[in-house]
Amino acid sequence: MRLWQQGMIFLARSKSVTSFMQNRASLSALATSFVGGRNTADVVQKARALRSQGYQASLFYLGEYIEDPAIIHRTVDALKDAAAGLSREGMDVHISVDPTQIGYQIDKKLCHDNAIEIAGEIKQVITSRVGLQKNFLMLDMEDSSVTAATVQLYEILRKEAFPAAITLQAYLYRTERDLEKIIKEGGAVRLVKGAFAESRNKAFTKRSDIYGNYLKLARIMLSSEARRNGFYPIFGTHDERLIDALTELASGKGWKKGEYEFEMLYGVRIDLQKRIVRQGESLRLYLPFGTDWWPYAIRRVGESPRNFKFLGRMLFSARKQL
Repeated sequence: MRLWQQGMIFLARSKSVTSFMQNRASLSALATSFVGGRNTADVVQKARALRSQGYQASLFYLGEYIEDPAIIHRTVDALKDAAAGLSREGMDVHISVDPTQIGYQIDKKLCHDNAIEIAGEIKQVITSRVGLQKNFLMLDMEDSSVTAATVQLYEILRKEAFPAAITLQAYLYRTERDLEKIIKEGGAVRLVKGAFAESRNKAFTKRSDIYGNYLKLARIMLSSEARRNGFYPIFGTHDERLIDALTELASGKGWKKGEYEFEMLYGVRIDLQKRIVRQGESLRLYLPFGTDWWPYAIRRVGESPRNFKFLGRMLFSARKQL
């Protein structure tokens, strides 16, 4: 699995491969299966359509590991516009961002200032609302070189009373410690398995061990202490077996539907997404927008070799148009 992930991460970060793929108009059909639109207006319209089907959305502007100040500025503006657009439509103002999108690659202070700017926009547009638990800037978690800085940024945002949440990865050894601290202070965590190829001294590498640790962390997230502290659990997974186990676990611990939520990627396991909504569970779709789609799409493949079948079918279909 690690070799597979490393290969997909290499393709995601290759500027030449990205340029080649994204400049092929016929291949852009691939992007529409995973991406909600090219701009803010497109993605807000898509989020509105998804809401009519029973889904909520978390908007993410495509791009990662950015070092160009102009692109960083464009990213911040796009996310602020997205927050305003969601608010106008009366939807959850839920925005996801990678620290490396908003200046971390250049300067930590720049990243901090930009996070404050986006979170400030969210805080402003939700001021008059009730039930603010599901409105926040969600910090995505990247590779382990950024983990400590991301946790620190989350703590700063919370301390300064900005609406913020954080993604934690079940395969990292440190996650249990990070999670327990956050639960003591309330807040919200999106728990994912983890999609990077980390070394054995930092992370579980066996699928069974990652699955087991995910369930262990989920029990902590659904504990009576978490509930007393107003903690909001978010489970990011496409693992049907895990989703069923979490649903049973939440019910057994007295959590009502809507007091926690599941999150999945737009365009992935649509059949399962429909089933979750039919069962009355809260489901949020991670909905990217923008034009820098290749790194995101190929990273989805890297999360599981099984995803290659889906991507391969789309590439074959696009190839016939070349």
